[in-house]
Amino acid sequence: MEISKIKNRIEKILDNNKAKNIVSIDLKKKSYIADYMVIASGTSSRHLQSLSENLVTELKERIVKTGSL
Repeated sequence: MEISKIKNRIEKILDNNKAKNIVSIDLKKKSYIADYMVIASGTSSRHLQSLSENLVTELKERIVKTGSL
């Protein structure tokens, strides 16, 4: 899957779980480690923990179902 589609999927998952201030930073010409950095905030530490758990779970489920993100 194309990197931009993965980034869009991550942003959609965060938005569906009510993350605040979702920002993607393009690192393609600045770093060889990553193409994007996605930053989001939440309303509490519990909300942030839930966001990260939901993101990992949903991405893993998508890999299992489709074989890719």
